[in-house]
Amino acid sequence: MNFWKKCSSCKKEIPFESIYQICSVSTCQHKRKGFQFCSVQCWDSHLGFANHREAWALEKKSPTKSEFRSFSETESLSSSSSSTRAAKRTIIDNLNNTSPTSPNSQAKKASSIKTDTLVVVSKVKKLIKDQSGFNTSQCCIDALTKKVIEEVLKAIEESRKLERKTVMGRDVK
Repeated sequence: MNFWKKCSSCKKEIPFESIYQICSVSTCQHKRKGFQFCSVQCWDSHLGFANHREAWALEKKSPTKSEFRSFSETESLSSSSSSTRAAKRTIIDNLNNTSPTSPNSQAKKASSIKTDTLVVVSKVKKLIKDQSGFNTSQCCIDALTKKVIEEVLKAIEESRKLERKTVMGRDVK
């Protein structure tokens, strides 16, 4: 490999032992994101989606090839040891034996279902903003999605009790 990393904006290669830019905001410096930019212009282009209140470009120097190799080796060793620790963990679930139609069981089912957001985020945010002037967090949207799933599962059970294959408006209570 003849370069250190690629620019997060233009994907141009950033060579070893060269000057690059990072964002001053801590979330952009987080290990998972790891934004690095080949120039101030590329750094500036990320501001369109980052929504920073106050930010500036910080100049850094990329590591040498040998520094990068030694860092990569220690990183791979620590990640392999953490994956062996994770494999030994045991998760005990469903300690409360509940009937399949109890509300507690519906909530458990709803939290175990993996799905996309089931509400129109922009409409919910607009409603909250219009009614109260408040902002809306992603946690609120996630909680609303969970509630929708719970209500849908209840409506499915109601329809099943009445031996219908169609969930209707009257099944949602």
